[in-house]
Amino acid sequence: MNVGKGKYDHTINLPKPFLPMRAGLTKREPERLKKWIEMDIYNRMKEARKDAKVFVLHDGPPYANGNIHLGHALNKVLKDITNKYHFLKGEKVLYVPGWDTHGLPIENAVKKKTGKTHEEMDPVQWRAECKKIAEHFIGVQMESFKRLGVFGDWDNFYATFQPHYEAKELEVLTKMVEDGYIIREHKPVYWCPHCKTALAEAEIEYKEKTSHSIFVAFDPIDTDFSPVIWTTTPWTLPANVAIAVHPAEHYVKVKVGDRVFLIAEKRIEEVAKAIGWEEYEIIGKVLGSELEGITVKHPIYDDKTSIIVTADFVSMEDGTGLVHMAPGHGAEDHQVAMEKNLPIVMFIDDEGKYTKEAGFLEGVFYKDANDIVLDLLNRKGRLLYSGTIRHSYPHCWRCHNPIIFRAIEQWFIDVDKYRQKAIEALGDVKWYPPQSVNRIRSMIEVRPNWCLSRQRLWGVPIPALRCKECGHTFLDPEVMRKFISYVREEGSDAWFTHDVEDFLPEGFRCPKCGGTHFEKTNEVLDVWFDSGVSHAAVLEQWPEHHHPADLYLEGYDQHRGWFQTSLLTSIPYKGHPPYRAVVSHGFTLDEKGRPMSKSLGNGVDPIEVSEKYGADILRYALAMLDYTADIMFGETVIKGAVDAYRKLRNTFRFIEGNLFDFEPEKDLVPFDEMLPLDRWILWKFYDQVGRIMKAYDEFDYYSVHGILLPFVSRVLSAVYLDAVKSRLYLRPKKSLKRRSAQTALYYIAKTFAQILAPIIPFTAEDMWDALKERGFVSEESIFLSKFDIHNFDISNEEKRAMEIALSIRELSNEQIEKLRAEKVLGHNLDASVRVWLKPTDKVVLEESGIDLEELLIVSHVEVYEGDDLKVEVSKAEGQKCPRCWKVKTDIGADPDYPDLCLECALDLKHSE
Repeated sequence: MNVGKGKYDHTINLPKPFLPMRAGLTKREPERLKKWIEMDIYNRMKEARKDAKVFVLHDGPPYANGNIHLGHALNKVLKDITNKYHFLKGEKVLYVPGWDTHGLPIENAVKKKTGKTHEEMDPVQWRAECKKIAEHFIGVQMESFKRLGVFGDWDNFYATFQPHYEAKELEVLTKMVEDGYIIREHKPVYWCPHCKTALAEAEIEYKEKTSHSIFVAFDPIDTDFSPVIWTTTPWTLPANVAIAVHPAEHYVKVKVGDRVFLIAEKRIEEVAKAIGWEEYEIIGKVLGSELEGITVKHPIYDDKTSIIVTADFVSMEDGTGLVHMAPGHGAEDHQVAMEKNLPIVMFIDDEGKYTKEAGFLEGVFYKDANDIVLDLLNRKGRLLYSGTIRHSYPHCWRCHNPIIFRAIEQWFIDVDKYRQKAIEALGDVKWYPPQSVNRIRSMIEVRPNWCLSRQRLWGVPIPALRCKECGHTFLDPEVMRKFISYVREEGSDAWFTHDVEDFLPEGFRCPKCGGTHFEKTNEVLDVWFDSGVSHAAVLEQWPEHHHPADLYLEGYDQHRGWFQTSLLTSIPYKGHPPYRAVVSHGFTLDEKGRPMSKSLGNGVDPIEVSEKYGADILRYALAMLDYTADIMFGETVIKGAVDAYRKLRNTFRFIEGNLFDFEPEKDLVPFDEMLPLDRWILWKFYDQVGRIMKAYDEFDYYSVHGILLPFVSRVLSAVYLDAVKSRLYLRPKKSLKRRSAQTALYYIAKTFAQILAPIIPFTAEDMWDALKERGFVSEESIFLSKFDIHNFDISNEEKRAMEIALSIRELSNEQIEKLRAEKVLGHNLDASVRVWLKPTDKVVLEESGIDLEELLIVSHVEVYEGDDLKVEVSKAEGQKCPRCWKVKTDIGADPDYPDLCLECALDLKHSE
């Protein structure tokens, strides 16, 4: 029968979605941001959970000196996913964004802007210029984070330059002074001669560097041998005071020509090979402990000597087994010098140049001295070999130049006093990934005492005094507390604007000599101390927060940075860690696995991505990657995110569009009365939701994508929605069959939007708006709602029946695809399927009531008993119904509808 196209179009219940066909993220997201601001979303969310359990994610402060990069975006998106999830769980989420604002990079920016150094400008004016730059970039970064859809208490952010923050920081320092954790020592510290300041362990980065590699002989005085040392730093030889040998190792006297050298027995073969000795003779052997006290000539200065001492740290793995000792330039050397009462020689000034005490080297930059020293050694016959070596060497993380060790007086935290307690406290914290605790533990085990003082201006001043009468430098708690009272009102500029007398208690005297005249010192606190005490400055001062925080979440480099410095300030201050859980993520790399950098031109600007594709696409792209390792990011990842996003959004749109006439108050079908396929999809969906919630709970966000997308693509969409489409479109609007399917879609729609909300908040709000238009939800924003999770379960028999049905579907589809390729079939509905099942399986399937024609999307199914599962597909017999497109033999069975199959005819009669 030739039926005109569209004759029955008016009888089809086509979807009528509220959600727009096109996402239009780049246009809609700014509009949504404006709405969120107008409704004060963060505070509305807090108010909605005013009596709920508090969840605090304490923000690790980014540095306020530039635009955000992809690493910032990854960090803030992961935090925002966490916060939004915990809010939807029903918790009161507190998130105060913060910024790290002191330090050298901002000072360098001021120098570039003004053309002046801090020595050439009034300290208060210099600090004001620094603050302007920090404030500017706080504003820039804040707007960028908002554009990414990040929620937070933006009006009450914290910054390390804020007076109340600085005051609390100084209170922590004062307590540590009172408890004996702060000491002043003269010892080697990392020093950057370019930045002219001491550096902490966390401010060091190791990079490959080519250095000199030389063997030097020290001429004898009262012995018959010349000790030979190996060093990669010729410039430190002027500061030599001793040679260290291992007390338990044997050393041999080696005759080469008419000279005799002393080398460790275990190192002679390697040394001879390196120097190029083809012939040598061992003429004697001595134990290291027997060498102690022997004096030899200094390698550089003829009027000085060097002494042999014993030290257990001397290694037999490299060098000569004799170590050049310059206590002013090495921690181990310095330790031995203290034990052996050796002098500490320091010829290098703040700029890395030799002082006048170095004689002929005065004014020479330390690196330039290498060639001068080598030339002198060579002329004196003391240079046995000179080459180069490629090795890992510490560099300044700010200017990226090599650093030096330099012994000067500095303030330190005596970590040794509580190192073991800090290590034990790590066990009280949950670490994600779990093995990351090993990283921070190993670092704390070996880290030196923390050098706190910096020789800069832009920072929190260390309120130490120097007695003018005896030169003693000290920290006094009463002086510190008086200074803190000024800081709370005026900020730390008070150190520069007030006379020292303003900070002195009445009758104050020097604790060493009793003097009464003092001057202020000019050092500031390490910026890692600034951010490291944020647990006190924020968690103890912002309303409703608690200590410890529930979560710290940062890059894995913070195991040697903020995670560690926070722990090392919290243990002496509070007695416990500042966090209950710590999540660490990797770095962002380009698609070739290279670090993103300006020089390579391979950086990805998160704001540009947001303006081109939408922030939701960027967020989804970041969330679907395994952030526990370094992530490779680029156009391929973005395309994958676009495809996944489109599938998820279109699926929701189909679901929501098919609920256009559904009113849950009167149309909702009880679960027990729903059709088998609808019951099954609700059980299956909420089973997956349970897995997704577990992934969210464990910060396993990439698994949210890994669970949801395959389920939506392969099960919800490909199996269920394809199968029930005919029921939704063709069955009478108010029929049980259609209302049953709509009931399933109704439950799924709301939860679907909510589980996506932490990751793609802009789109989730659009989905929520569509549900609100339908009257399904009442909350103004999805972020004022709670997860709508249901525990729908079906019997084991129903699950087994569905397993059988899906196995039939799989075999049926395989054969249908083959027949379509052979042009035997044009469409699934052209097919008729015969199925053979084991008798027990046949009974299970029949008792379940599953409609195989619907599930397989075919025109006819017959089920027989057989030995095992078998499926045969053939072309269906009969005529195609113009309304349902099934091929049927009962076309015209109802005389009122002579061109329709009986099912469609009955549908239309029941719709009348």
